[in-house]
Order: sequence, then C-alpha cells, then structure tokens
Amino acid sequence: MANADNQTVGEPAPEEPADTDSGIGAFGDWLRQARLEERLTVAELADQSGVSVPAIYNLEAGRSRNPQLRTRERIARALGADVPAEIAREAQEQQEVAGIGPLTDFDPYEERDLPDCRGVYVFYDISDRPVYVGKAPRRSIRDRVRDHNDKFWFKRPVVNHAAYIQIDDENLCGQIEQVLIRFLKSNAVLNKQNVDR
Repeated sequence: MANADNQTVGEPAPEEPADTDSGIGAFGDWLRQARLEERLTVAELADQSGVSVPAIYNLEAGRSRNPQLRTRERIARALGADVPAEIAREAQEQQEVAGIGPLTDFDPYEERDLPDCRGVYVFYDISDRPVYVGKAPRRSIRDRVRDHNDKFWFKRPVVNHAAYIQIDDENLCGQIEQVLIRFLKSNAVLNKQNVDR
C-alpha cells in the first residue's frame, strides 16, 4: 500500500539530501551528503577513514566546523571523493580569527588528530559548552593534551571535542588564553586560574 508520497507503507523513508543552508557549515553539509550518496553509516565511514564516530557526528551536526586538513583528507579518501576546494576554503573562512588564523577542530582522543603546533586550545562538552581553555606556548598542543589523559575529568561527555588556534608567539599565546578564561568565567568550569569572581 502506498501513501500520498508514493512510499510503500512499512518502508523506511529515504534520507533527504542535506539542506545547503542548514547552519551546520560547509564541510558538515558536504560530508553528510557525500556519506549518504555512498550509502555509508557513520560507523562504516569511521571504520574506513580512521576518524572516530564522535568526530564524524560532530562534523555532521555542525559542532565541529573546520576539521584539520589530515582529517578532511582521510574522510575524502574513504568516500572516494575530493573535498571541493570552495568547501574547504569556506570552512576555514567560517572559523577565521582576523589577524591570527583559523580556529581548527580536532578530536582530543584521537592520537593522530592531535595538533603538532603551539597555541591555545579549548575543550567542549557534549552540549558544545567550553569547559577548559589551555595553552601550549613552548611545546606542542599534542603534548599538552596528552598531559590531560590521566585527569579524572578528561573523558566523554565532559570533554567531547576540541578546537585550537596556532599561535607561535609565547606572550600572545598566554594573553589569549587569559582573555578566553576571563571572558568565559565560570562557564569554563574546569579552569579556575585567571578568573575574577
């Protein structure tokens, strides 16, 4: 029996293509559409790309908008498609901080996704709330994130995803970290230093 949309009753509804103005972001929209065209589940794409399931969900939901180049490349290889140059450029422009650079997303639990540069990083919880701001002015963000591995709070859902901005100047790195912590105040619940209460 068919309904008004010529869909047989009992059949699952086909997934509609992603809306190009969904508010999710250029890369997330492209990723969802490309994954659906390949008829892959998120878990299958994660397995084929080596990108974690939560990272793919965060990209498709718009919580992560500007993944690192190597993450984009692993996903594109698994999908057998190149990320269109305008999509990659738009993703980076959406996260650009004028005069400093782009805010780039990463999975803090994926060893090969950890940024190998100096700068400031932010951990977000499952509801996209910033819960920790850190800096790595003298060594890589990768090494600083590894320092958190044995902390009781460094687990999902308290820390769900992360973003960083590369800053090579040690003084600027410290200033930006301090501004972010003071601006976020108690919202960055795991940071207590540099906060006027």
